[in-house]
Amino acid sequence: MTFNYLIFLISRFFYMVLPKGKTRIFNILIRLSINKWKYSYYNVKIFNQSFKDLTYRLCLGGGYGNFYSSYLEKISKKFIFLDFGSNLGIYSLVANNNQNCNFILAFDPLPDIKKKINENFKLNKVKGIFYNVGIYNKNIKKKFYISKNHSGASSIIKSKNTDDYIEVALKNYFFLKKIISRYKSNNYIIKIDVEGAEHIIINELEKSNILKNTQSIFIEIRNPNLSFKTKSIKAQLRKNNFTLKNFIKPHDYLFEKL
Repeated sequence: MTFNYLIFLISRFFYMVLPKGKTRIFNILIRLSINKWKYSYYNVKIFNQSFKDLTYRLCLGGGYGNFYSSYLEKISKKFIFLDFGSNLGIYSLVANNNQNCNFILAFDPLPDIKKKINENFKLNKVKGIFYNVGIYNKNIKKKFYISKNHSGASSIIKSKNTDDYIEVALKNYFFLKKIISRYKSNNYIIKIDVEGAEHIIINELEKSNILKNTQSIFIEIRNPNLSFKTKSIKAQLRKNNFTLKNFIKPHDYLFEKL
């Protein structure tokens, strides 16, 4: 057993037994790790990042809870994982640990993410490719609003959580079709976390015909206009033969093909 793995087991033990402050305590203890990486609560390796970034702290310390990571671990049919809004790639790394995962395609337009996620992919021997682009309804460069201390809150939609903007590359469904044609599969597992642009991703997936061979879609849906947005997305996915399987408070939805 390596030293880092021992620290991981100790950190995870306290996460499991404490009633509150789980993520914070895990992140305090896991700092005892050596070298340039640490074990995340999700039992994957993550290269060291600034603890000022809330997204890093959540990925490292299990801040996203157990529901979707457990779901990915238990998929029993061969699949390709599509990760839209991958950021550091925490769910891509979890999916890669499932022996039924054939390949991973991750997407995120943040320029700073490219080096970080590729390092994480290499460290965990991920079978997959990261594309440093976002998905949109046309091929353009567009303003992308960023949060300096919470990279995962960045979006094409300006919000109170963003404090600056950059220009990023966005691609439409033709780009998706071209990629997917290289990796034939009759079963896709999709995760969408794009801070308000969920409907755009779903539209492009629908036009690319990927939804026809998709088993499930996990979506984070946040404000603004949460109620209207959720109803709209539910209706769109229902049209494509998906039903809401689980709602994980406060803002995560798992849809499965009927």
